[in-house]
Amino acid sequence: MFKKRIFYQGEINLSKVGLKLLYIGVFLLPSAPVIAAVTLFISLLLSNNNNPINFIKERTNKVFIIVSLLMILSCIYNSFNNPIFVQKEIGNLSWISLINWIPFFWCFWGFQPYLEKQTSRKMVGKLLVIGSLPVIISGFLQYFFNVTGPFQILNGLIIWYQKPISLTDGLTGPFNNPNYAGSWLTLVWPFSLYYFLINQKKYKKIITLIICFLFITSILLTNSRNSWLGMLIAIQTMLGFETIFLLIPLILLSFILLTFIISLLPTSIRNDFLSFVPINIFNNFPDKSIDFSEAYPRLEIWKFSIENILKRPLLGWGGGSFPIVYETFKGKWIGHPHNIIFELAFNYGVITAVIISYKIFQYLNKSYRLIANYAVLKINIGKENLIFEKAWFSSILFIIFSHLFDMQYFDLRISIMTWILLAGLRAAMI
Repeated sequence: MFKKRIFYQGEINLSKVGLKLLYIGVFLLPSAPVIAAVTLFISLLLSNNNNPINFIKERTNKVFIIVSLLMILSCIYNSFNNPIFVQKEIGNLSWISLINWIPFFWCFWGFQPYLEKQTSRKMVGKLLVIGSLPVIISGFLQYFFNVTGPFQILNGLIIWYQKPISLTDGLTGPFNNPNYAGSWLTLVWPFSLYYFLINQKKYKKIITLIICFLFITSILLTNSRNSWLGMLIAIQTMLGFETIFLLIPLILLSFILLTFIISLLPTSIRNDFLSFVPINIFNNFPDKSIDFSEAYPRLEIWKFSIENILKRPLLGWGGGSFPIVYETFKGKWIGHPHNIIFELAFNYGVITAVIISYKIFQYLNKSYRLIANYAVLKINIGKENLIFEKAWFSSILFIIFSHLFDMQYFDLRISIMTWILLAGLRAAMI
């Protein structure tokens, strides 16, 4: 539990500055990630002086310290004991890859004091929605009018370039690909739905309804299956929280059944359908004319991942090694295992993957139990506040769900926001 904060006046002001910088960073994150990262870094430095939890003594941090040591040990071990073909190709990448993890363990601790109060978390949710509107607008310009840029502001400090739709077949906005854009919009989607649900005034209801419509449309246009499912899961979580773990499997099974049915459709029917809708949804579903492994490539990737994890289960192959190992044995380049647990186990070993996964699922479970205790929460925090906690939970639930089938984590915006949301989830339980 957070200890009572007793600061000098200067420290109080410093804490307020850090909180404001957090807000600015969250607002800028989707459109100017580098500037946002610098702003959030300064916010974390200010948090160090005011954080009432000792980094070393806090139980979760001890776990992440152990994980960090295991990751470093993996890098040391694999620098000398990896197969020659891996050592030759990977160079220092294994050490550089630690940047994707160890600094974020610090972020998880450093952002918690800022996010302890629900009012602060609500401001983060509001800024996420507002800050994502330029992504939606630019995505519409890209998708419907082929406006790709590049656009520069602040004398080139911020540059936006959007890939032509012909190369992506889905809305990307300023993101690298449609899956990244879809993941970002879907993790923000629960907060836009929250503001629609709580606003009672007619003009606010209309505005928030329009914003929700914009999010739904842009998510559909990304052509990302993960995002489509995530949007449905978020709606279910927000409106029927108590039944989410019953209905989520049903949603997944329905989607699998739909995939199978669509795969049986003749090409002529697919083409006729596309003439009526602006979204080429069939690119997300296999054609019956191709073989099983080509239709469902992730199954082959997961099989390869498990086989090679078992070859080096203790410390893995080293960070960034998966595409090298896969290309060596399979003859084609695949960037990651399309599953974050397999990614961790492949790179750093099964122990590291199990520890991180256990802690995150533990926080998710605790948060679910807290929210599910509706009677208590309704008395203590009120219905509106309860809906917000569901929105926060929905956002992090989607991130975890999506990373079981794909890896958007290596986009700076998504990795930063993931750990901010996890920090808020943890802070809400203290």
